[in-house]
Amino acid sequence: MSNYDHYQSTVDQVYRAIMRKVAKPWHIEYLPSMEGSQQALKLVSPKGTICQRLTLPTSSAQQCWPNQSDVSQHITEFVVRGAARLAPLRQSAFRNNFPYWLETCLQQLHGLCDAKEKLVDMVSNARFPFPSQVNIEGNYLPCWVWNEDQGYMAVSVVDRRTGRFTGVRHIESQQLISQERWLGAQVIDSVEESIDTIDHYVNELIQSQKKTDFEEPSLADAISNPCAATLSPVASVALTMAVVAGFFITFKWLLGF
Repeated sequence: MSNYDHYQSTVDQVYRAIMRKVAKPWHIEYLPSMEGSQQALKLVSPKGTICQRLTLPTSSAQQCWPNQSDVSQHITEFVVRGAARLAPLRQSAFRNNFPYWLETCLQQLHGLCDAKEKLVDMVSNARFPFPSQVNIEGNYLPCWVWNEDQGYMAVSVVDRRTGRFTGVRHIESQQLISQERWLGAQVIDSVEESIDTIDHYVNELIQSQKKTDFEEPSLADAISNPCAATLSPVASVALTMAVVAGFFITFKWLLGF
């Protein structure tokens, strides 16, 4: 088995394993309206994990992502398919890209279209997306490939250091490196290692969202909006102050002041 065949086999097994974990549909939740006719929204799993974030013109959001609706299975498959193709690769640029893939890869598709039918067609094509390298002015850069149209490929370059996506650009198909040659030169992780990689980044994502959602309120927040969530930090501060005051009173008494 060639390295390329090993990669394809690994991806297929990882994809099936991860899809079994996300059998229940995600749903769409709108965030408070933004200025400039923009709508922020999130795709949320049944467990409450935010699986994707999008910011779109309000009209596009309402057409493509109606509030409180279930997310199409094709969308879930698209995100998981990309994660499965990403996981066996050890290149630092793609590892750095993992958190952005899990939260914002769908935002890239809206750089190509805002029509729901076109979006569904794109995510339904099992050939895409896939990680690759593109030759831009003699520099071979890591990228994601989104689709092909009339001999041109839509790609987003990945910043090697941060892992962030750049804007979508259209390039001639021959600018992409041969997938078989490129993957033949990569170190490809096993199925178990690839699944562990996905689990690691998903768990990191969940923990980062918990820190954001449950950030400890300030004392001013507690005073202006007392509730069960704010009473705990207030009680903690009060107890600390009481212990310190008690220590100094006892110390003063023992010294006879």
